[in-house]
Amino acid sequence: MGRTIRICKFAAVAVLMGAPSLAVVKTEDAVSRYAAARVAEIGNRDAEALKAYNKLYRTAPDSAVLADRIFDSAIRSGDMEAALRAVRAQELRGQVSGEASLLLFADAFRKKNWSMALLAADELSARGNLGFMAPILRSWVNVAQGKPHGLPPEDIDADPIFAYYTTDQRIYFKLKAGEYSKAKQSLRKLAAQGGDYTRDAFLRAAPVIVDQGDSEFASALTGTAMGADHVAFLSLPAKNNARSKITPEDGLSALHIRIASALLEQKIVDPALILGRLAVWYSPDSASAKLTLAKALVAQNMIGPATALIETIPPTSPYWPQAIAARVTQMKPEEALVATREALKKWPKSTSISLLYAQALQAAGNPVQASQTYRDIAENANQSGFTARQRAGHRLSLAAALHDAGNWDGARHELETALALDPNNASTLNYLGYSLVERLENLPLAVTLITRAFAEIPDSIAITDSMGWANFKTGNYAQAVTLLEKAARSSGNDATINEHLGDAYWQAGRLRDARYAWRVASQAAEGDTAIRIAEKIDIGIEQAFPKR
Repeated sequence: MGRTIRICKFAAVAVLMGAPSLAVVKTEDAVSRYAAARVAEIGNRDAEALKAYNKLYRTAPDSAVLADRIFDSAIRSGDMEAALRAVRAQELRGQVSGEASLLLFADAFRKKNWSMALLAADELSARGNLGFMAPILRSWVNVAQGKPHGLPPEDIDADPIFAYYTTDQRIYFKLKAGEYSKAKQSLRKLAAQGGDYTRDAFLRAAPVIVDQGDSEFASALTGTAMGADHVAFLSLPAKNNARSKITPEDGLSALHIRIASALLEQKIVDPALILGRLAVWYSPDSASAKLTLAKALVAQNMIGPATALIETIPPTSPYWPQAIAARVTQMKPEEALVATREALKKWPKSTSISLLYAQALQAAGNPVQASQTYRDIAENANQSGFTARQRAGHRLSLAAALHDAGNWDGARHELETALALDPNNASTLNYLGYSLVERLENLPLAVTLITRAFAEIPDSIAITDSMGWANFKTGNYAQAVTLLEKAARSSGNDATINEHLGDAYWQAGRLRDARYAWRVASQAAEGDTAIRIAEKIDIGIEQAFPKR
């Protein structure tokens, strides 16, 4: 499903002429239609591309390439039936991938064709890296037939991947089987793991536990899942809620969500999109599935469909703050400001939406109001609901807004408060240390702070740059060059880092290298920074900035 596609007329002829049945179609006409479909695919007009590929495929049903193109376009446009037709054509040639086997399983499961579902699970176990899912799929087939799940016992040493991805699945099995005491024990253990899949399990289990009469435990689940936002959530589900029973589809959707999220973290976007589609196919009303699919769509640069999907999540959902966050990341600052302000009217006690609003204010060029919003969050009467690290994060955000507003004394106070709350936080250590270096205040302390940050995250580009700049400011030019070269290698044409590197080269006597680094910096520089770098390229540091 890569988007960089070259259309070659001769290649298209080869593809299409490979099908004997195409003899009834003029070759030039077929090639033109194929090329037009490819252009539509490149332009993210997947529904249009799919329609064209399907029309061609009816005249060339033996074309493996067309079947592949139909599958890709169908997955991207969300036409699961068209994707299935393409998979079945691939299946006849023995070309089914692991992700396609998952689609065949889902189709058979939805139709309650258990023998075909088990066959698809068997096929999956023999194909690629997703084979570890097969025992879980078989277990849900058993449950759907009213049998015990039969999931193999957890064995971390023998199969760590299987053990890792079944921690939450075992809870869904217990809830479905009515083993509520065992499920609650497992939920308590799961709390230590964290992660979105833990949040999903807690929120999905809450209405089930409420229906069993344990509202206190359900409230604890919801509070843990939502963090500080639990005070903003409307209420626990009532008894006999539609969500008070676990279904096999819930478990299967949760499995696909978890694996799709892991793939997205690794930037493996094509399989993640397929799993995201399947998660929604199993559970069309799942907000978590929609958010996961939306992330996969964004990773494919399909912003419009992602936004439309996110907008179907209602304000009554505990996932709504995340939906707002996902939306505003695709907006311009002014649009984000309006969206977050409106969201706050619906969830006025939401810390996460308040943070989004403060960030929007800052991005829109209003750091004074942003700092007041951050302060309100930091000094909220519900501070006891936050961890020390979360409170430190709020202080760090407040410090950044105050710094942007020109209030360095206030910013420094908040940074010091943040460090008192979370002494080893690399971001805070680096922010305070770098700010002191820039202001030439207490350089020994600045170097100490940045060194501590560097020890925490030695691979951070920003902290490596700070470490190099601190060495530059203290006259250790050789070490500054070494560190800044390392930062620049990973930063592309970042203006600040490459300007720092150019300065270090200049002071180390490497004048030609200095001008090269400054030219790289100039590609991304704007405003006063661009003017300053241009002067350095022309006449160097001493002549242009003799007091630097």
